[in-house]
Order: sequence, then C-alpha cells, then structure tokens
Amino acid sequence: MRTRTRQVVRMLADMRHAAHCRALRNAATQEAMRLADEEARAEPDASGTEPSDTASDSRPPSEAKARSGFH
Repeated sequence: MRTRTRQVVRMLADMRHAAHCRALRNAATQEAMRLADEEARAEPDASGTEPSDTASDSRPPSEAKARSGFH
C-alpha cells in the first residue's frame, strides 16, 4: 500500500507535537524538582518533629530480617 503525502505530513506533525509535549513535561518536572529542592533548603532543620523513614517495628534490623519466606 502506498503512503500518501498527506499521511506523511500528518505523521511528521504528530511526531513534532509529541516531541514538544515531551519537552514541556520534562521542563515542568525539572522546575518541580528545583522548587522542591529550594523548599527543602529553606525549611529549618526540625529533627524530631518529622516522622522517621523507618518502619514502626521497634526490633533491631538483625532480628527483623531473620524471618524467612519473605522477599
């Protein structure tokens, strides 16, 4: 089947549009990361008021990892 010129032009326009959308998403992501980094630097260090990143399990890690059967 032969590709028509109109189809090729439309396909190229779609490819340009997709590339432009990717560039816009990338720019928005970079800006969001930059703003989050600025906010993290601007906040005073509030050690103790933020929840820790550890699990609520109070056992030492060596005991918690001793279980078998879980990945």
